[in-house]
Amino acid sequence: MLKKFRDWLTSGVSTTSISETIPKKKVSQRVHLSQSHLILDDGSMFDITIGEDQDIETLLAIQTACYNGETPWNASALHHELKRNTNALYIVIRQLTRPVAFIGAWLVEKEAHITNVAVAPEFQQKGIATWMIQELERISIAEDMDILSLEVRISNTKAQRLYRQLGFADGKVKRFYYSNDQEDALEMSKQLVKSVVTNLEG
Repeated sequence: MLKKFRDWLTSGVSTTSISETIPKKKVSQRVHLSQSHLILDDGSMFDITIGEDQDIETLLAIQTACYNGETPWNASALHHELKRNTNALYIVIRQLTRPVAFIGAWLVEKEAHITNVAVAPEFQQKGIATWMIQELERISIAEDMDILSLEVRISNTKAQRLYRQLGFADGKVKRFYYSNDQEDALEMSKQLVKSVVTNLEG
């Protein structure tokens, strides 16, 4: 699925397309968070924002903490995501000025695809990733998406357990998916259920 989105982003669509003659707001500009603060069971409080271009250093810091000093999405890629990709959405969590976590996704053609979920090690196992995924699911339903999908490393069984608990089902295995070490990825997805409001009168 991720390859499909990459192909779509780099397909060289004509600069005179209808989407340019009738401008459409970026996903990040038209969606709204359900809350601006997250309070955990231990009373600790976090600020929640929609990611913007000025958040690049925050996203890099979180990745560095999560991936042994590496940044799988570098500053250039993040700039493209936050500034130019109209279908990208990032949710960023901080404790005061301290970078804590983020989730990134692309909402394209009825599918919301999670590109990254990252929580700094000292804040893991506290429900932050669960909240971010559930918030993204809520937004995706509001944006009329049908599927929420992601890829996860075959070796990352802890993350796989979390995703299954949140309703994701296993899909196909993508061989040699990760370019840095050629590890396989497991595709996982969840059908999104839209609420039906019935108006009973009389």
